[in-house]
Amino acid sequence: MSTKLTEIGVVEDERESETLHIAFVGDPGVGKTTLAALVAARLNERTGVRVAGEAGQLVDGRDAGTDGTLGIEWTVEDCPSGPEAIGARAERPDTVFVVATPETIETTVAYERLARECEVDCYLLVNRFRESTRAQLQSFDGPELAEYFYYDEDVSSAIAEGRVPVLPNRTVEAILVEALQPERQGPKRALEGLERGGRSIVNVEVEKRDDADSLIDSFETVGHSAAYFECNCRCHDGHVLARRQSN
Repeated sequence: MSTKLTEIGVVEDERESETLHIAFVGDPGVGKTTLAALVAARLNERTGVRVAGEAGQLVDGRDAGTDGTLGIEWTVEDCPSGPEAIGARAERPDTVFVVATPETIETTVAYERLARECEVDCYLLVNRFRESTRAQLQSFDGPELAEYFYYDEDVSSAIAEGRVPVLPNRTVEAILVEALQPERQGPKRALEGLERGGRSIVNVEVEKRDDADSLIDSFETVGHSAAYFECNCRCHDGHVLARRQSN
């Protein structure tokens, strides 16, 4: 479970976070730059993002705006390969995503350990996933899984040509949800959490996309910002996240 934004809401309630720095780490050749570029490109469509590292060669970041992402300014950092990159950052990221393939997944334990030592939230992204490796992934005892991406030759071709891949049937916004607030709540409890100051950001699953607009309105009516994020779950369409605004 993420603690970074929850702590801001509970312990450091007097200073709401307005920036979010997420970092992508992993072994060489696992597709770390690919996934960092996919996330950065999606953020660029929603609001704007600062991009650091090799992914910046694929995505031209622009001055971070705050429309469509709860008033959050984003930085996406594509870190050098290896676990030591977590502790070597001049600016500590809020969340680290460890990219691995089914063949390298055991190495992510070292990344998780260093992230814990640095007090940084850590999640797993599995790249080049195949259904034959699902049992392996389910039994793995390591960083909490945020998302997986199927093996796709078109992705490799896009990167070789210096462009961001297109994933027509999947979204990367689940990664943004995990970075912002992974814990799900019901609408009533979520609103109470914002109103009482127990949370700075809340996350409500919505079964159908059509349900999102009325929920967003309910948060915005009482002065909070809210936005819809897609996910790849089969049981629901996405999430509405809301952020408490200073009075």
